[in-house]
Parts: sequence; structure tokens; C-alpha cells
Amino acid sequence: MMNYSALHIPILLIIGPPRSGTSILGRILGTHPAVSTWVEPYFVWDHFFRQAPHDERTAEDANHAVCNQIRRDFDNFRKGMEADIVADKSPRNCLRIPFVQQVFPKARYLFIYRDGRDAVLSIQAQWERKEAVFSGARSRRQRKQLNTILGKWLARRPLWRFRLRALGFELGPWYLQGRKAMLNQVRWEGRFGWGPRFKSWQQMIDALEPIQFYAHQWAACARGMTRDKPRIPAEQKFEMRYEDFVDRPEEILGRLLAFLELEPPAGFMADIPPILKGNYGKWKSAFSSRELSTIGPILETPLIEMGYERESNWYA
Repeated sequence: MMNYSALHIPILLIIGPPRSGTSILGRILGTHPAVSTWVEPYFVWDHFFRQAPHDERTAEDANHAVCNQIRRDFDNFRKGMEADIVADKSPRNCLRIPFVQQVFPKARYLFIYRDGRDAVLSIQAQWERKEAVFSGARSRRQRKQLNTILGKWLARRPLWRFRLRALGFELGPWYLQGRKAMLNQVRWEGRFGWGPRFKSWQQMIDALEPIQFYAHQWAACARGMTRDKPRIPAEQKFEMRYEDFVDRPEEILGRLLAFLELEPPAGFMADIPPILKGNYGKWKSAFSSRELSTIGPILETPLIEMGYERESNWYA
């Protein structure tokens, strides 16, 4: 097997907790003629870890075989898409930055932050929406929603070779067929689940209120970012806040493209997808005082570390 060097594969890793704006950034960057965005290629990152109990990885997990396989797939994707840069959008990577760095030591990083209270509000909506579609009886409306979700899932795999790989990864090995081996069941041990799995999620998911679990999901990803971000050399990382991007998208995108050493093509800024101005701070009216007191102790430290709060009186 050919040994793949990470040095000749131009990679941008978009790192941010779920519902932090990683999707819109990936979508916008993917419209640049030099960039192809790969949306959550988990079947590549987790090729050797399909039955792992959680999504956290260490640098030691990135052995030669693992690195070679991931680099080969990213290089094949880049060539298949005829792109200069591959932008990877995988929220799970918040939990395994040392692992990712071992695979792609020269990659560039886009760290995106969002107020965890707004992110948890959005995570809650995502869980409820998808669980309603995937569980129980299928109404006509639910079947339509499921078809839409499956259509979007396929659209994320622009090359057929990777569509087939993703499908095979979801279905699992042939010898486990018929034994509840579908990926979501494997990942969540028979439950419905969505998003990154942090260590000890098994002890929390049934013991806590759902909103507490969502808060732990965000907090685990936020801690992974703030803990491991210093590992990345300054010249390899770009940091931004979702709130700044919503208020000043052209400015932030201009700085990001300069970081990537790319020029915006004609009309690029004018064709930015619609961004909801002021799309933050909704948590203030959406959560009850009881919900705030429930999630506050979980979010407090990461919010302070990210500079969103200085004290805990917001949930007292």
C-alpha cells in the first residue's frame, strides 16, 4: 500500500461544537472555486473505530495504518473534486484534536465559538426534531421529513465511491446484518442519539434530564477546544465568533480567505447565503429560570473560558 504523506494534502479543519455555525461556514467556503467542503466524513475518521464507545481519540490512536487510510481518502476526495483545499466540517473533532493533529500535522484550523446557551437551545431543537422523525409510527409528514433528511445525507457525499463507503459504514459488516448493527444503534447502544459522544455519556444519558445531557454535549466539545487549541501553532489557526460573523460576515470572510491565502472571486461576497442578522441571544427568552438553573452549572466554566461570561449570576 502506498504511504501517504500529510504534507501535500491541503486541509482546513473547521472545529466547533454542534450548532455553532460550522455548517454555514463550510457551505460558504465550499462555494469558492478552490475549496471543496467535506461535511462530516465520519466513515473516514472512524473507519477503524466503528464500535468505539465514544468519539474521543488520542494521538496514540493515530497509528500508521489509521493515518495512511485517512490521508488517502482525503487526497482521493480532493482529486475527485478537483479542489486545491479540502475543508472538513466535523464537530466530533472537538473531542480529538491531538488525534487529528497527528493525522494532519500541517493542516490549518478554523476555530469557531458560539455562546453555549444559544448552541444548547439549537441542539435541543435538533434532537427533538430528528427523534420525532426516526422514532415510532411514520406519519405522511414524518416520511416526507425522513426522505428530506436522507436526501441531504446523500448530497453530502458528492462522489459515488464515498456514498457507497458511507452506506456500507452505516449498515455494518455483512455478518452482523439483522442483529441491530445499524450505525446509530451501535453508536448509542440501542437508543436514538445525535451528535458527538463524550466519555461517560452512557452514565448520563438515562440519568439526566435531556436538556442537561445536551448541555454536557456542548460543554465537552467546548472543553476539548479550549484545552487542545494551544497545541496548534499560531500560523495554522484562525479563530472567530459566530456572533461576529452574523454581524459582519463580509469582514470575517475576508480575513478568513486571507488566512487561507485565497482571493475572493468576482461576486463571492454578494452570493453569501442569507444569514439571520442578530441570530443570537435567543436563550434569554427561550429558557425558563428553572432550565437556566439546570444547565448553568454545566455551562458556567466553558462560557467563562471562552469569554462569554465573567460570573454565574446569569443562572442564579
